[in-house]
Amino acid sequence: MAAERLIARPDATLSALVSELAAEDSRLDALAEEDELSDLRAVMTASYQALDDDTTRFFRRLGLHPGSEFSGEAAAALTDTPLPEARRRLDHLTRANLVERLRENRYRLHDLVRLYAVERVRAEEEAGAVGEAVGRVAKWYTHAAARAQLAEHPEFPAVPGDGQGHELPGLDSVRDALDWFETERTNLVAVVGAALEHGHHGTAWRLPATVYGLFELRRYWHEWRDLHTLGLRAAESAGDAFGTARNHLGMGDAQWLLGDLDAAVRHYRAALASNREAGDPWVEGFALRQLGVVAWQRGERGGAVETVERAIGVFHEAGERRGEAMGLLSLADFRADLGGFDTALGHCRAAIRMFEDIGDVWSTAWARCTLGRILTGSARAGDAVAEYLSSIEVFEERDDRDSRAVALIGLAEARVALGDGEGAREALGAALDYLRDHGDPRAEEVEARLLRLAADG
Repeated sequence: MAAERLIARPDATLSALVSELAAEDSRLDALAEEDELSDLRAVMTASYQALDDDTTRFFRRLGLHPGSEFSGEAAAALTDTPLPEARRRLDHLTRANLVERLRENRYRLHDLVRLYAVERVRAEEEAGAVGEAVGRVAKWYTHAAARAQLAEHPEFPAVPGDGQGHELPGLDSVRDALDWFETERTNLVAVVGAALEHGHHGTAWRLPATVYGLFELRRYWHEWRDLHTLGLRAAESAGDAFGTARNHLGMGDAQWLLGDLDAAVRHYRAALASNREAGDPWVEGFALRQLGVVAWQRGERGGAVETVERAIGVFHEAGERRGEAMGLLSLADFRADLGGFDTALGHCRAAIRMFEDIGDVWSTAWARCTLGRILTGSARAGDAVAEYLSSIEVFEERDDRDSRAVALIGLAEARVALGDGEGAREALGAALDYLRDHGDPRAEEVEARLLRLAADG
């Protein structure tokens, strides 16, 4: 149809048609023709008018979904429809060629069909209908994200807010949670933006604060940062000190992992400032711990230890055992950096006991990597190998390839200490494959280690 439009208007330029199509509000008008059979709006109107009233309402509200595709559960929340009924209506709309079924429980509207659906909402529904629908689906995504986050990391303090009345996805395992996250990741960012745009500030700050652990786990650091940019705007608009503190803390972590230490410090300090009103020990403890870690990276050794010890005190007083264990693990790393392996070993074993007591499998595996490093440094490389292998098994179960690469690098160091050059090269090679695939700057250092091993025979 676009080609026919150009042929009929030989004086028109391609760029002019592109400009018409780029404007969403007029895109259907740009594709309209005098011949009604070629008019997309007329074709869709014929299909639309053939539907019963309840299905037309259901269809037009689907156009309000913030992301490009959606599940049956999300459609039910968006349209305020019971899930069995939503599935029936999705099947009906699929047969009518108004909805495309991508795979099991996954649907989308073509861009032009979506624009038509939004036109019908504006023409046929009350002024507040759009905001209400966006609010419902944003709250649904926040609660679903909390379920996914807690399935992967039960100790994470998700804050989804008040209950919502629509069925959530069944996430019975870590694998289910991670698969759901990968499927919905882009929707989560889109939903936060839509919630903010329509004034649902409480939901728009809660979703980033609830789900950012999954963005960290899968290394979506730029999207994680973008998520908190929206979350901070929402929390500040709502005047919510706790929401502001939580989003500053998450933003600090994202900036830290992206290598911007100055920005990370600013956000950790802002988290502490906002938390003076909110009074949340989890925020205070982790902001302090991270400030200590950054200080250590910058060579500020004394201040780093003191700050992490303050964090441990906050966690201990509040009964936050995971936070306390993470603080002890930081102290173990600091002592190991200085060659104080006996003290480091004590801190690390205490952290592992705490992680095991609360059933935190991932953190236990991460701590075993630190333990492996300490054991290698204290001439117990054989024991270190066992710790690294145990960690790698957990990371592989969670498809946590970044942590697996870290463990493989440590495993290689332990094998070198045992005189197992071949095993060391195998471990470094496996880590390097991942690092290269992701453009990770650590790849250069691993390549250099492999070259040194090759030179040593």
